[in-house]
Amino acid sequence: MSNIRMSQEELRFISILEGLTGALAVDCIWDKSETRVIFVVRRNDTGKVIGRGGTTIRRLREHFHKQIDIVEYSENLEIFAANTLAPAKTKNVEIHEKSGKKTVVVTVIPKERGKAIGKNGRNIQRSRLLMKRHFGVNNVIIQSPP
Repeated sequence: MSNIRMSQEELRFISILEGLTGALAVDCIWDKSETRVIFVVRRNDTGKVIGRGGTTIRRLREHFHKQIDIVEYSENLEIFAANTLAPAKTKNVEIHEKSGKKTVVVTVIPKERGKAIGKNGRNIQRSRLLMKRHFGVNNVIIQSPP
């Protein structure tokens, strides 16, 4: 994992998340432009954050007065790339490296393309931000077969 820097506010958000859910957060990004907080949580802790019937995540949203995005961390770049685009289902993840720049190409089935991009591109933006922050990836491209 690269050298990640967080603000005091993001560290406070992690503390609150861990206290309310028992899940361990690996990273937190406060995206002020989208008024959302993106948490990257340890593998298998996503369920703790969501809670039975979504009760825990609703409580977190009310507490922070922001949209909450949860991404499950993986040390495997391909798995993490797919996780950053959830709930869209990915078919394939390819890594291309050219002139020292990494590009990740994610293939999704055509009906999942809208989910992968998200409203106003917020899911692909989240993916690009997290992939750069954790793996030094310069670009994430979503494609779907014809």
